[in-house]
Amino acid sequence: MCGWRLKPTNVQAAALLRAAGARRFAFNWALAQVKANQDQWAAEASYDIPKGDRTRPFSYFDLVRAWDAAKHTLAPWRTEHSVRTFRYGIRPAHTAHSRFLKGQARFPRFKARRRDRPRFTVTDGLHLQPGRLRIAKYGWVALGAPCRAQAKLRRLLARGRARILNITVSRDPGGCWYASVCFEPTMTASPQTYNRPVGAAVGVDVGVKTAAVVAIADGTVVATLKVSRARRGALAHLKHLQRGLSRTQKGSANRAKARRRLGRAHARVDAVRTSRLHQFTAWLAKSHWLVVVEDIATANLMRNHHLAQAIGDQGWGELARQLGYKTIRHGGTLVVADRWFPSSKTCSACGAVKLKLPLAVRTYRSDVCAMVVDRDTNAAANLAA
Repeated sequence: MCGWRLKPTNVQAAALLRAAGARRFAFNWALAQVKANQDQWAAEASYDIPKGDRTRPFSYFDLVRAWDAAKHTLAPWRTEHSVRTFRYGIRPAHTAHSRFLKGQARFPRFKARRRDRPRFTVTDGLHLQPGRLRIAKYGWVALGAPCRAQAKLRRLLARGRARILNITVSRDPGGCWYASVCFEPTMTASPQTYNRPVGAAVGVDVGVKTAAVVAIADGTVVATLKVSRARRGALAHLKHLQRGLSRTQKGSANRAKARRRLGRAHARVDAVRTSRLHQFTAWLAKSHWLVVVEDIATANLMRNHHLAQAIGDQGWGELARQLGYKTIRHGGTLVVADRWFPSSKTCSACGAVKLKLPLAVRTYRSDVCAMVVDRDTNAAANLAA
């Protein structure tokens, strides 16, 4: 999977936005069919009809066949878009309903134009050339900037060693378009040919005083990642834009402009945070053959309103996600420690475990061997061990 920024012209951007609307139209149509089927099932249940004789839920192929039969009257403009654009709109509706039937989620809701993120997926007519990408029905779209991933994928495609499966085009809140290219290597090297990183096994402890501390089992600190203040530094500007959005009239052109300005500001903050994490995780995956991270319940910690902004600014989940695929890419291994492993309360020298260690205590003092060490360094050493 590769993700690149697009630079469409105004005409192309309008066409991409219409394609996103076509996907949303197919989703809402499929959800309407599912809801009608669900209401029919509930009505039959109220009459005590046995389950085996009631209306069965729609499958994905049932919805596709119904769409093919009704699309001539429902969407006479359908030929402007790829067939897969509609198929990839119907599939999420069926998946959401299946999760509802399994008790894993609530009943899906219809997608509104102003609430839904514009996106669509195509699988046909896909080609990649230097500086541009061809998307079915929409022609060649310029890419934002060249990178090594683009050149590598072009070489693989030219040599017949990979094929593009699909491309998902989406627009962020700031109005920028991105393409996520999903491809499959047809010829891969055996795992023995990868150059395994030579660095020692390390543990990564995350926090709010220091974003991440990397240490080996003997307590030697290998690297640290400074705490991020991307959002807190831009908080005054974000609040100013949010107040400006609140003052505008709903449905007006000024409100749409204010929403785009606010979206661009949030996208810029997210880009700053993600960029520093990419640099850190890329170095870590290339340098060490084994990386151990914590399984942290970030959502639970975010309930502490005194720490919520600081925790959200660090991107702990994004750091673990990036390490997950980068360690595999470079021949290393990622280990996720158990959520209840007491890495901070355990002495990295003697193994003694404290019963309590408040978050305000930044220095770990062992009650058995009298070792004194920084709290984060001690936790990282325990993870590495």
